[in-house]
Parts: sequence; structure tokens; C-alpha cells
Amino acid sequence: MSGKRARSEQTLVEACVQWARVRIDAQVFRPGMRLPSIRALARQRRVSPFTVVEAYDRLVASGYLEARRGSGFYVRRRAGTRLPARDQSSPIDLRWLMRHMLDSGSARGPGLGVLPAAWLDGVQLGAALRSLGRQGPGRWLDSGKPQGFEPLRAVLQQRLAQLDVLAYPDQIVLTTGVTHALDLVLRAMVSPGDAVLVLDPSWFGALGMLAARGVRALGVPCTPRGPDLTALERLAREEQPRLLIISSAAQNPTGLSLSREAAARILDIAARFDLHVFEDDVYADLCAAPIGRLAAADQLDRVIHAASFSKTLAANIRVGFVVCRADLAQTLADAKILSGFTTPELNERVVHKLLVEGRYLKHVEALRARLREHRVAAKTALESAGFEIFGDPAEGMFLWVNTRTDTNRLAVACRDEGLLLAPGSLFSPQQTPSNWMRFNVTAPLDETMAALLRSVRRSRYRIT
Repeated sequence: MSGKRARSEQTLVEACVQWARVRIDAQVFRPGMRLPSIRALARQRRVSPFTVVEAYDRLVASGYLEARRGSGFYVRRRAGTRLPARDQSSPIDLRWLMRHMLDSGSARGPGLGVLPAAWLDGVQLGAALRSLGRQGPGRWLDSGKPQGFEPLRAVLQQRLAQLDVLAYPDQIVLTTGVTHALDLVLRAMVSPGDAVLVLDPSWFGALGMLAARGVRALGVPCTPRGPDLTALERLAREEQPRLLIISSAAQNPTGLSLSREAAARILDIAARFDLHVFEDDVYADLCAAPIGRLAAADQLDRVIHAASFSKTLAANIRVGFVVCRADLAQTLADAKILSGFTTPELNERVVHKLLVEGRYLKHVEALRARLREHRVAAKTALESAGFEIFGDPAEGMFLWVNTRTDTNRLAVACRDEGLLLAPGSLFSPQQTPSNWMRFNVTAPLDETMAALLRSVRRSRYRIT
């Protein structure tokens, strides 16, 4: 081969190597994925198979690929894989956290807001989908109902009755989750400039939605025993808010649940100051202990109750519901049509099947037992390391943890070790720097915890 031809061939090999490396680094090709065959890539790149062979060999030597005899070339799972690089000067904000929480290929650590996929019952979900598929395609060609799949709403009526929440099916509107439910309520009840009360700290998704609608989010301080009810009453009197957003069970991010005394006082304040209450019940199925619901005590007069199965079944099986007065339910169904037409009935049929066959109850019982073990282990490890736990959350997947360092800057440091943190500033209406962070108890306590503790010990970030 002449020198010129050799250099040309070498350039083609390097181009193939670069083509693969760029796609692996960008996680177009994720760990464990099979790359195109030698012949397929040669045709695609218009090079010889020998060029592709040499390129793949170089990628194997550099640790990007592994060769499997008779099968092909696969992306190697490399140690120390990190979250995508980020400008150190960029702020840690809600968009940053949400992007990385949804990047299941690289995100790991105590900042995640979901259960590990391995904990969920993919076998039963798959079986339900196959069973529904055998019923024929005609069932999936209709547009669906504005309020959602009627048999599922009937089952939800029975489940709500077990919580002492009495509702007719026409008071239930199916949604794609609690986020969707809250969006519909905000569309129907709140205008730009209105005041809405939230706990501080509170679920950052609600804070983002309120900001997007031009609503004034006012924080009610949360104490280790629950909401500061004196502050709640003062804000209700002075600001005349339209809505209070609150959770009764395993609140995000503190993990705390409402006492019956606090629930009664909240409803008294709501009645005296003409305040509606959005009760976010999304984590309740992860709680084994009986917890009173605001909707049960109020019987849907001022309380709008919402829940979802996305946390317990699968994040991608987005089926939730909102239950409220019949007139408001009709308004929400109309808003649902205008904003997104109907919800996917296939997902609703899957959830209905799992509920009526009793599989869902067995599944959540197993989740509760597993969470209980992990929560005890996480609390023990964190307290032994000198961290402060907010209150005494008995159930759910979250702990609110004082790191005694600026968790925005700590999140940057941990990101560089491939760990995702959820800093406390994201959970406050003021978005001010905070020593606190949300900790998901399902995060591994070995290397994840060790890396986190190393970052805290190295950190000299203090809030002044």
C-alpha cells in the first residue's frame, strides 16, 4: 500500500472511531447496547469492512467497547461514568435536576425522586399488557372518555371509600399523574397574580408550575411536627390565597405525614378564610400505617384530592386521578379536553386489571417492607455520619437531611463524582441557598454514600 493510500485508510479508521466515541459519550449508544455489525457500519459509512474492524479494535483497546464472540461489539460499562459535563458557573436549578432525574442511563444517587426500576413489578405489567393485547385492537381505536376509563373510576370509588372519602364516579377525573391533576386545578381556579400557599419546603414541581402561571407562591414554614399552623392562619388572613397545596402522607421532601389534629386545624382555617385545599396523595400507597386524609374529614367540600400510580407501578405508566365536587370535576374534565384531549385508555386499562386482580395490593405491600428496611439503614448511616434528620419520618422514600454545607455547591461537587443530589433551594419558594437536601432512602449505601460523605468532608462551603 502506498504512503498516500495508507494515510487515507488511517483517516477513515479515525473517522469511524470518532463517530462511535461521540455517540457513546453522548449516550446515543448506552452501556450494554450492541453497535452496528461490521458489514452494516461499512455500508453506512461507505468504507471497507477492514476499516470498521480496525476502528472497533481500537475502541476495544481504549475501553469503549467489548467484543463478544459470535455476537458482535457492545458498549462497555466503564467504571466512573459521570453525568454529562456542565459549566461550573451554571446554577443548580429545577430544569437541571429534572433533566438528570429523567436520564435513567446516567443518573444515580440520593437526589432521585423515584423508586429503582428493579423494585417495580415489570413481570406483572408485561403480563397485563399481553392479556389486554389478546382482546383485539378494536378496543384501542376509540378516543376515550373525557373523565377517563369508567371501570377504573368505579374501582377508584371503592378504594376511596376505604379511606372514608365518599365520591361518585362522576366526581373522579383520570389524569396522567398528580402533576397533570394540579395543572388542571390551576387552570380552573387560579389566575396570574393570585396567591397560593405551599409548605416550605415543598414539592418543587408545584413551585415550577406556579411560577410558570405567574402565581405568587407563599411558603408556610414546616416544622419537625408538621406545618406551622399559626403562620398558615396569618397568611390565609393577610394574603387571601386561592389554594393551599399540601400532602397528608409522606410529604415530598420531608417524608412527614399530617396528624389528625393538624388536619382538623387546616380545614378550620380553610373554612374561615374561603380557602381550597389541593391534597397531593401520590406517596400514600408507600405508607402502611393508617393516615387520615383531609378529603375524608372534609368530604370534598373544599378539598381536591389527587393521587397517582406512577410512583408505585412505573414512571411511564402515567395514570393518576383527581376527585372533588361534581361541578368542579366537570370543569376539570373540560379543561382536560382543551389542554390535551383525553388520557391514554390503554394505561388506564392496565391499572384497572392490576387493581381488580389483587396484584397491586401485594406489590405495594412488598414495596413498603423493602422501604422500611432501607429507611432504617439510611437514617442510621446518616446520623452516624453526623447528619441531622428533619423530624421522624416513619414511612415513604424521603428524608430531609441537614448537611451543614451549601447543598447547591455540594450538588456540583457530587455531580463530578457521578452522583445526583436534590439541594434544598429547589424546594423553597424563595430558592435561597440551603444546608438541607432531599435524600432518597433507596439510594445504595455503599459507594454512593461513601462518595457523598467524601464530598461533604472535603467541602468548605458554608452559607453566610
